[in-house]
Amino acid sequence: MEYRTAVTSAKKLSLKLMMVIALIGFAAVAQAVSNTEHKPETIAEQAYTYGLQQAIFYGQRWIYTQNDAASNDIYSGLNRLFWVRKQITPDFPVVTPNATTLYGSGFLDLRDGPVVIEVPEITDRYFSVQIMDQYGIFRMIVGSPFNGTKARSYILLPPDFSGTVPADFPTTDIVQWPAKTAYGVVRMGVETGSDAEIKTINAYQDQITMTPLADWLSNGHKGVAQADRAIVPGDFPIPAGLPEYAVGQVDKQTAEQYYTLLNTILNDPTMQVIEDSLLETEMLAQLETIGIGKGMNFDWSKLTAEQKKALENGFKAGFESVRKTLKTNLINMNGWGIVRNDGGFETRWMDRAVIADAAWAAPDKNISHSGAFLFTDADAKPLTGDNKYTLTFDMNDLPPVTQFWSIPIYDANGYFVANEINRYTVNSFMLEAGDLVAKDGKLVIYVQNEKPTDPDQAKNWLPAPAEGFRFTARFYGPYAPLTNGTYNMPKVEKSL
Repeated sequence: MEYRTAVTSAKKLSLKLMMVIALIGFAAVAQAVSNTEHKPETIAEQAYTYGLQQAIFYGQRWIYTQNDAASNDIYSGLNRLFWVRKQITPDFPVVTPNATTLYGSGFLDLRDGPVVIEVPEITDRYFSVQIMDQYGIFRMIVGSPFNGTKARSYILLPPDFSGTVPADFPTTDIVQWPAKTAYGVVRMGVETGSDAEIKTINAYQDQITMTPLADWLSNGHKGVAQADRAIVPGDFPIPAGLPEYAVGQVDKQTAEQYYTLLNTILNDPTMQVIEDSLLETEMLAQLETIGIGKGMNFDWSKLTAEQKKALENGFKAGFESVRKTLKTNLINMNGWGIVRNDGGFETRWMDRAVIADAAWAAPDKNISHSGAFLFTDADAKPLTGDNKYTLTFDMNDLPPVTQFWSIPIYDANGYFVANEINRYTVNSFMLEAGDLVAKDGKLVIYVQNEKPTDPDQAKNWLPAPAEGFRFTARFYGPYAPLTNGTYNMPKVEKSL
């Protein structure tokens, strides 16, 4: 009898659902069902992985375009690049930097129309220009490995652009951008680091321009050199506390600050959501149940103690889940951990949150380069300057790349540490130039705090910090074994 009643009730419910579906569509039903099944704490946890990438994007945009404090070296304004004009050393406090490239980075503003990016001919080294949206998706990747070395001009069109694209641009170089904001990063390979080479790279940097279309047209269809353009500051809303937590954001921000920022982001007209995504639509509907969303005024002070507790618990759970996933979801490459960044950031929120936390603005897919973390030695013990180690490559089995490989060493927090020979990495350029010595078909790198007494070992010395340290290797133009973990990357062996 109870079974019949249950079946009858189920049939009635199914009939009602079918009628609702016929009236308002399956997506709306999915949202309604989803909303009733999720508690505030669960929604808050999902909101952390969903929005972390966008939150850091917003914080970084404030640093680059609005924080004009004298101590902020990277303040550049809109449609300008902050250039690293010398090899990165410990006096440049960037987390997990790479001394084998010089960088340029900055934020594009497309609210007033398209932006033109011009790149000169560069034939003597690796270079790339990569543009990322607020979701961490690199929708434009160009440069020497991708479309050649000739001078090119690219034009980014905002979503509502209805004007005429100048005839100067081939269709291959016209990029339809999904939002009115973007982040750009330019990389140029550093082979020797000599003064002459750095001067050459600086000259290339000076020729790269990001110019609003109106200015480009009025300048005779040419980009305006950055040195000739005034800084245009951003004018985006600044949520309470952002200036205090934007640097080191993930570890500093509180639940109150994060969810307040997320609400600001969802009301920012430059950061359009992915409207044709059912998953995105469902998430936005769930966020509205906790007071976060477009047209809503999220006010932490008006929440009840129970609501605050739920959001704090969800925030903490989201943070811990991302940190745990970073280490447990890596692809094992003989002890080195490769991040699973093979795209799909539109819906794979955990993947994009992990990248945002570990290395914000790293590629969402391994088209450009891949990276591998190492925190322990061959015995699974934490790396420490108290020990001496070796890293041994077979010269017939070096990392398979089309461009170059680089293995920087950092302290436990991911920063370079000063040393007596100013060496913070070993790379394929050094090997090709003879700065590293191979013997008997092996390239042995000596990783230790004190300089080796043996002259040959000293030539291959990679100075280690006195305390704990780690690696984040880079592989530019990786072949498949460096992305699927099948390459036999050497372990760091403790010396006797």
